[in-house]
Amino acid sequence: MVFNPFGESWAFVWDIIAVVISIIAVMMVVQINAAIQKSGKLDQVVTRKLVHIFAGPVYIVSWLLFSGEIFSRFLAIIVPGLFILMFVAIGTGKYYDENMVNSMCREGDPKELMGGPLHYAMIMVIITIFWFYASGSPAALIIMGCLAGGDGLADVLGRKYGGERKFGIGGSEKTVIGSIGMFIGSFLTCMILIAIFSLENPAFSLAILIMPVLIICIVATIVEALSPKGRDNWLVFISVVLLIAIFWLFIPQWWPYNFFAF
Repeated sequence: MVFNPFGESWAFVWDIIAVVISIIAVMMVVQINAAIQKSGKLDQVVTRKLVHIFAGPVYIVSWLLFSGEIFSRFLAIIVPGLFILMFVAIGTGKYYDENMVNSMCREGDPKELMGGPLHYAMIMVIITIFWFYASGSPAALIIMGCLAGGDGLADVLGRKYGGERKFGIGGSEKTVIGSIGMFIGSFLTCMILIAIFSLENPAFSLAILIMPVLIICIVATIVEALSPKGRDNWLVFISVVLLIAIFWLFIPQWWPYNFFAF
């Protein structure tokens, strides 16, 4: 978060531009997936989860564009905040966006946006408030890695290769293959995000973080597998945050960073 071609006195203006770039980047994920879905090359279940997998990380990576001033995180909140407003407007019938519905609704019902997609965007707001990328904490990278890459790949692999043998509580339907996908997707996405941000902050070392990330991904996989239907986003988020807090308090060699990114 040191990119500011306009200089310190124009940092606010540059951050507004960064917000616009971030919105465009995330919307491109939605539009590209809508185009793929319309082409018939991938079914709606897959394209929906591709948005889930890529939208969050693209937004997180866009943080590198911001100047890092005190107002940066509050401007960055505009991006998920805008999507919250769109999901509510579409889900309540006050507005309709065919590409948004096709990309993110499994059954094509706009009301679906009031479920998982809305919760996902709300969590992104919370992540931005407390863990907007700074030199203090890489927590947002790990939280998003589990929420986006893990949960997204779990659904895709589980539906395609999971077979008929399912388990779960509270109406959820999980598979062993899906849980394997959850772990692999979480771990790989976490490592990729950490690697990207380590280019700007060498303290975010893969060597230091590999063990805590491995443990976090294992626990997140178990939590996702046991989550009631419609609750996995929140429960995975809470479990990752709690584990980071435990490492920070009791195993500082695994988390030599601040807990919050302030």
